[in-house]
Amino acid sequence: MNQTNLVPESLQTTLNEVAAQLADRKDEVVDLLSDEQPSKSRLVDLAYIQCTWWEGCYYCQDEKKQWYRVKCFI
Repeated sequence: MNQTNLVPESLQTTLNEVAAQLADRKDEVVDLLSDEQPSKSRLVDLAYIQCTWWEGCYYCQDEKKQWYRVKCFI
Protein backbone atom coordinates (compact mmCIF):
# COMPACT_ATOMS: atom_id res chain seq x y z
CA MET A 1 0.00 0.00 0.00
CA ASN A 2 1.33 3.42 -0.87
CA GLN A 3 1.23 5.33 2.39
CA THR A 4 1.97 8.61 0.60
CA ASN A 5 -1.58 8.57 -0.77
CA LEU A 6 -3.12 8.16 2.68
CA VAL A 7 -5.42 11.13 3.21
CA PRO A 8 -5.43 13.36 6.34
CA GLU A 9 -7.70 12.46 9.26
CA SER A 10 -10.07 15.37 8.53
CA LEU A 11 -10.66 14.05 5.01
CA GLN A 12 -10.99 10.46 6.33
CA THR A 13 -14.06 11.62 8.28
CA THR A 14 -15.57 13.37 5.25
CA LEU A 15 -15.01 10.35 3.02
CA ASN A 16 -16.64 8.06 5.57
CA GLU A 17 -19.74 10.29 5.45
CA VAL A 18 -19.73 10.54 1.65
CA ALA A 19 -19.25 6.79 1.16
CA ALA A 20 -22.10 6.02 3.54
CA GLN A 21 -24.48 8.03 1.35
CA LEU A 22 -23.30 7.02 -2.13
CA ALA A 23 -22.98 3.78 -4.06
CA ASP A 24 -19.60 2.04 -4.08
CA ARG A 25 -17.50 3.10 -7.11
CA LYS A 26 -14.80 0.41 -6.84
CA ASP A 27 -15.76 -1.39 -10.07
CA GLU A 28 -15.78 1.95 -11.88
CA VAL A 29 -12.26 2.76 -10.63
CA VAL A 30 -10.95 -0.70 -11.59
CA ASP A 31 -12.42 -0.33 -15.09
CA LEU A 32 -11.08 3.21 -15.48
CA LEU A 33 -7.54 2.22 -14.58
CA SER A 34 -7.49 -1.11 -16.44
CA ASP A 35 -6.30 0.39 -19.75
CA GLU A 36 -3.94 3.15 -18.63
CA GLN A 37 -2.56 1.60 -15.42
CA PRO A 38 -3.28 -2.15 -15.32
CA SER A 39 -1.09 -2.83 -12.26
CA LYS A 40 -2.80 -0.05 -10.32
CA SER A 41 -6.16 -1.42 -11.43
CA ARG A 42 -5.27 -4.83 -9.97
CA LEU A 43 -4.03 -3.18 -6.76
CA VAL A 44 -7.34 -1.35 -6.34
CA ASP A 45 -9.26 -4.56 -7.00
CA LEU A 46 -7.26 -6.57 -4.47
CA ALA A 47 -6.33 -4.05 -1.76
CA TYR A 48 -9.47 -1.96 -1.27
CA ILE A 49 -12.94 -2.79 -0.03
CA GLN A 50 -14.75 0.25 -1.44
CA CYS A 51 -14.19 3.46 -3.40
CA THR A 52 -15.94 6.80 -3.66
CA TRP A 53 -15.72 10.07 -5.59
CA TRP A 54 -15.10 13.40 -3.84
CA GLU A 55 -14.21 16.79 -5.33
CA GLY A 56 -12.49 15.55 -8.47
CA CYS A 57 -10.77 12.47 -7.07
CA TYR A 58 -11.44 8.80 -6.54
CA TYR A 59 -10.61 7.56 -3.06
CA CYS A 60 -10.54 3.95 -1.93
CA GLN A 61 -10.71 2.42 1.53
CA ASP A 62 -8.75 -0.58 2.79
CA GLU A 63 -9.81 -3.20 5.32
CA LYS A 64 -8.39 -1.04 8.15
CA LYS A 65 -10.90 1.69 7.18
CA GLN A 66 -8.14 4.00 5.92
CA TRP A 67 -8.84 6.08 2.80
CA TYR A 68 -6.30 6.59 0.02
CA ARG A 69 -6.33 8.94 -2.96
CA VAL A 70 -6.25 6.76 -6.08
CA LYS A 71 -6.90 9.03 -9.09
CA CYS A 72 -7.67 12.72 -9.54
CA PHE A 73 -9.00 14.72 -12.50
CA ILE A 74 -8.09 18.34 -11.90
